[in-house]
Amino acid sequence: MTDERQIVVPASFLKLYTPAGRVRPTPPREWLEERHDLCEDLCSLLQETVKEKVWTLGITQEDALERVALGLAELPLELSELETTWIKTRLQEMLET
Repeated sequence: MTDERQIVVPASFLKLYTPAGRVRPTPPREWLEERHDLCEDLCSLLQETVKEKVWTLGITQEDALERVALGLAELPLELSELETTWIKTRLQEMLET
């Protein structure tokens, strides 16, 4: 049995850290997996928040997603702007399924 993790980091996330003209992302695989896990976990946690904002405030899903994205900047997670955009896009995908 190996200690290797079996996490699949989606291409859309890897693209955040792949410089133009390069094929591979620059950060180490382990770091990318940890950042992806963090962002994916945030998406899972925020799904209900978005739905609640739409219902209680009577706003569109896009407005709720924008508000959540703005709130992410307030968290002490040091999310990059690219990660925040990825989270917003991923949340939208999750809500559409």
